[in-house]
Amino acid sequence: MFRRMFQRIGNLRRDQRGSVMLEYSILLLPALMILFGIFEMGMVLFETSVVEGATRDAARRLRTGQAQTSADPAGAFRQTFCASLFGLYNCSSFTFDVRSFSDFTAITLPAPQFDAQGNVSNAQFTPGGAGTIMTVRVIYRHVFATPLIGRLMGAGGGNTLPVTSTAVFKSEPYS
Repeated sequence: MFRRMFQRIGNLRRDQRGSVMLEYSILLLPALMILFGIFEMGMVLFETSVVEGATRDAARRLRTGQAQTSADPAGAFRQTFCASLFGLYNCSSFTFDVRSFSDFTAITLPAPQFDAQGNVSNAQFTPGGAGTIMTVRVIYRHVFATPLIGRLMGAGGGNTLPVTSTAVFKSEPYS
């Protein structure tokens, strides 16, 4: 009786049928997580690149004084920024923080504070005049498509990651 039982156990150990399926099922989840993680990080890098370019284009309007001399400086800045996004993103998802300083050593930027809805609560739009030092900071919250990746890579264990672009410059003398 025991001999038969040990013989069956020995036969099961030598049986190779189904081993590939078992190995595949064990490796599938980690492989998919790595694949989705690569895709998500690619999206974050693409968003960062697009936001950097749009920030540069919009900051140019502040640097030359075109935005400040318009009827609505914040609207002119937003319009230029949104046009540079190529229609890829919803422009209302971006927060603009524009500040002016007397010289480069006076620059202090507070860390962005987020409210319960995920909006930046301490942003302001106060561009300076001709010859002033300005900082332009654009903040966007990237929402991860896969919640598990978002918890692993997101800020504070959440499902979002703040994408920030900053430009610092001295505005041109304009009239």
